[in-house]
Amino acid sequence: MLQKYDKLKSSLLLAVAAAGGAALSGTAVAGETVCSLENGYSMNLAAYVAEASTCVENAENLDAAFADGLVAEINAERVAAGLAPLNRRASLDMAAAAHALDMSERIFAAHSDLEGRDHLHRIRAFDRTMLVGASGSNVTVARSADGPAEVHNKIKLDQYNQDNMLRASFTDVGVAVVEEAGQYYVVQVFAAAEGDLERAIPVNATGAQSLRASLTDRDRQVVAWGLSDASSGEMLARSSMPRVRFNSISGADTAYLDVLVAVRDSTYLLKGPLVSGR
Repeated sequence: MLQKYDKLKSSLLLAVAAAGGAALSGTAVAGETVCSLENGYSMNLAAYVAEASTCVENAENLDAAFADGLVAEINAERVAAGLAPLNRRASLDMAAAAHALDMSERIFAAHSDLEGRDHLHRIRAFDRTMLVGASGSNVTVARSADGPAEVHNKIKLDQYNQDNMLRASFTDVGVAVVEEAGQYYVVQVFAAAEGDLERAIPVNATGAQSLRASLTDRDRQVVAWGLSDASSGEMLARSSMPRVRFNSISGADTAYLDVLVAVRDSTYLLKGPLVSGR
């Protein structure tokens, strides 16, 4: 029996609140964001988050029980291989559901949407605190007559998909299944959550904000923050202090928040939320 994805509601409300609580989509009626997927989601980050949240919240063809079954299959396989089970993260469910709905509406199957936004873009759009190391995604279309075990076995026939399921560094997963016209559109999103910001970053960010992070490895230390233009890769702002100034983001432009972390003699980058100006 199809169920609405009630477990996502708290994250959907957070996403809209983080965006400022305003009517963010260009497709709105009486101040309310509406879902219109014929031409995909808006390219504007804030409108994208708001519209996708509305689409997921109102969808009647998200099969939550089937998604639960796929998570159980993945974790059973990980445990059998001596790996820790993956944590189900609502923001990753949201990223998976937004993409699955888009695929079912515009009839395609790919890791990126038709506008070129990939799974990492969706993770960084919908999760406002997570610091991501590695990430990956599995995508498939299956018959709705099949059960979770059959679909799971179909997905893992691809070695890349199997590697995602059994990657030791991955800690979190999100899964969504949309039933449409006798088919299941399945999206699985994986991430290595290597830390979380203590405060959620608004989608529309202005001024300066003190950013503190809790890292999973206590030997690691945050040494710098940076904002990079999402289109050009140009560095917009950086600082060695735990404070980021968002004024360098122009209008509706989008930027990546990255965190430079040091451990012993090595440094590496963790990927934080996407942000845009007002």
